[in-house]
Amino acid sequence: MDSSAGRARADRDWPDVPPARLGGRVEQRTGVAAVRRGCRVVTTSMTARLLLGHQLRALNEVSWSVVSGDAFEDAPRDLSVEVVPIRREFALSDFAAFVALWRYFRRQHFDFVQTHTPKASFLGLPAARLSGTTAIYTIHGALYFRDNTRLANVMGWIFERWCCAWADLVLVQSREDERVLPEARVCGAHKLRFVGNGVMLDRFTAPPAPGIRSSRPVVLMVSRLVREKGCLDFLGLARALHGQAEFVHVGPVENDQRDAVTSAEIAAASDDVSFVGAVEDIRPYLAAADVVVLPSYREGVPRVAMEAAAAGRPVVAYDVRGVREVVDPSSGLLAPRGDTVALARVVEGLLLDRERCAVLGRQCQERVLERFSEDDVIARLRGVYAELEGAA
Repeated sequence: MDSSAGRARADRDWPDVPPARLGGRVEQRTGVAAVRRGCRVVTTSMTARLLLGHQLRALNEVSWSVVSGDAFEDAPRDLSVEVVPIRREFALSDFAAFVALWRYFRRQHFDFVQTHTPKASFLGLPAARLSGTTAIYTIHGALYFRDNTRLANVMGWIFERWCCAWADLVLVQSREDERVLPEARVCGAHKLRFVGNGVMLDRFTAPPAPGIRSSRPVVLMVSRLVREKGCLDFLGLARALHGQAEFVHVGPVENDQRDAVTSAEIAAASDDVSFVGAVEDIRPYLAAADVVVLPSYREGVPRVAMEAAAAGRPVVAYDVRGVREVVDPSSGLLAPRGDTVALARVVEGLLLDRERCAVLGRQCQERVLERFSEDDVIARLRGVYAELEGAA
């Protein structure tokens, strides 16, 4: 998910494409009238900014609204936004959020509702279907996947089965999810559509001035400060390789998450890691990095890995679903999930062999440029919406 859901910074994609009417208006653009009305549902406004900004602009044949679980204060002026408080963790307030979503969908009569991130999907999909609206579930990384523990997969299977049962169509970003979900009887293949994931490549292939100056090589991690992203493993890596590089973490503290890295853990690691916090633009930090580390325990198709690779940086990560689609498994850059010793060995090897580090960075870049353009994602989404229009 989560996507990716929850990313490390508020790097705004909105200004990078021509302005367009997004919210609840019909406008003639290049001979195409925006007559269909779509709604994207997200748990946090950060998801809308980071993951959906360019899509909503580019797909201007649809008149868009966004439902956000928190205040979307910097939303584009012409985007129609409805705030329905949604907590990331399960709570008694979920029932009120579900009712609010259902009422909103009934009033608006959207042509379709498309959900993102786990909690927004868990509540938004049944609310859409029960309001008589076509429901689309976007999986940013299924909670059921082969690398998971047995108990976690039981819970993940139940969660994904619930969401897929309410959805008319299920959009997946990972080829692995596309194959595994029907095999596990989570979702029938007839509902699945592969849309993939991608980034605006030209934003990262022309790097700005580095945002960090150091006499030592820079090892960078970009993520929310939560355990699922492998942040504690990164802190352990910095401790194990202390003095060999400058270790930098960029991304926000997540106080509302049960697996959030605590302030005490951050303070204890302050001698080994520089904590930058959330930033407006991640590109200067990627430009400064020699190695980017993503020791995440669960991913869809991670944007950080795509962005770092597009910037020509080698990405060292755990060998998990989604990551192995971005980083070539034969490159030697992937370590077994949770194997911190192997992770340190890979990073240390790159620090000691700067020429190999640069070569692998170029190889990562070539792979991403070939496979992960957001323009391709937008084209596939346009096909999905055309399919819905044809069915209607």
